[in-house]
Amino acid sequence: MISTIRCFTSLLTLAGLVFASSLVVIAAPGAHGPDGEHLTEARPTQGNAIGRQADGSVQMPMATQQQLGIVTQWVHSSITAKYVQLDGIVRHHPSGRAVVQPSSNGRLDSGPHGLPVSGQVVQAGDVLGYIRYQDSAYELANQNSELIALRSDAEQVQRDIRRLTALGDLAPTQQLEQLQTQLQRLTQQEQLLQQGLEKPEVLLAPMAGIVHSDNISRGQWVQAGTTLFEIINPAQLMIEAATVDAHLLSDIDMAVLEHAPDISLRFTGYGARLKQGQIPLYFEPVMHAGAIKVPLILEQPVRLRAKLRQQQQGIVLPAQAVVRNNANMPVVWIKLSAERFLPQQVQYMALDPERVLILQGLGDDNRVVIHGASLLNQVR
Repeated sequence: MISTIRCFTSLLTLAGLVFASSLVVIAAPGAHGPDGEHLTEARPTQGNAIGRQADGSVQMPMATQQQLGIVTQWVHSSITAKYVQLDGIVRHHPSGRAVVQPSSNGRLDSGPHGLPVSGQVVQAGDVLGYIRYQDSAYELANQNSELIALRSDAEQVQRDIRRLTALGDLAPTQQLEQLQTQLQRLTQQEQLLQQGLEKPEVLLAPMAGIVHSDNISRGQWVQAGTTLFEIINPAQLMIEAATVDAHLLSDIDMAVLEHAPDISLRFTGYGARLKQGQIPLYFEPVMHAGAIKVPLILEQPVRLRAKLRQQQQGIVLPAQAVVRNNANMPVVWIKLSAERFLPQQVQYMALDPERVLILQGLGDDNRVVIHGASLLNQVR
């Protein structure tokens, strides 16, 4: 009987030691806050219940984690470039835009292939249309009168040449040459004046690109200098941004478009004059080899992420690692133990569409959920 009691007492002692050691393992130092404070890993008070706990943490079995694709990684602080967001708008490049304007008044007529419509692609030298002169009755009468006078003078010179030619060797050679020169000059003047009365002005495309035209019609009366067609080369555009911070002018290195990260923007300079109270900044798109071409449209509003020459320290995470809690505050999920996750509120800034930089709220050597955080955030 006494030996049986001693054996039972030994088993209880052994069980107590095992339980105590398990508590020590569970409460061992691991995840910690941004200031080094220890984040407790004690099991929730609900026992073995899974799901959202009273302290906001989530208890999830390993099998469920695998089904949801929960992936974690150890994080460490690093030094990276500083970024700033800028609002911009797409402008035309001076070398990528051309306008077609007539040099005189007249009526618009279509070219050999009709009038081009907006969006049509043209090549340099294509005939876009004609301007047919429409002089007043008085101007037309003067031009016809001048043409008649030139023809009359030319006929008189021709008669003089025939008269001298009939004299044979007795004709003065010098006078004959002068008459022939005068006849040639009168003939050229007559041809030029006749062409001016009949030949229209040809409107040619000065460069290749996409045509933009508004409110033009065949037979329309146009004034000299009126812009009839605008040609834009979509491969030659620029981005205009603005800032009130003059310190950025010498600190901007390059930039990218948020909706098209494959398009790098080379900083070309800033305007020497304020525009609507802000300093204009100018960027030129640079396409990477093999990048997907994203069309940019004139006057399209865009958002830039400009890289500065300054550097800052933080923890770089995938953008999908940051989610919003019920209070709409940004959080990341820290893995406290094999089956327990704790949300940690953070402050961050976007580096690019795929990465963010955690500035506050997260310390080094934490195991952070980098894939599946949004699913973990929905657990109730």
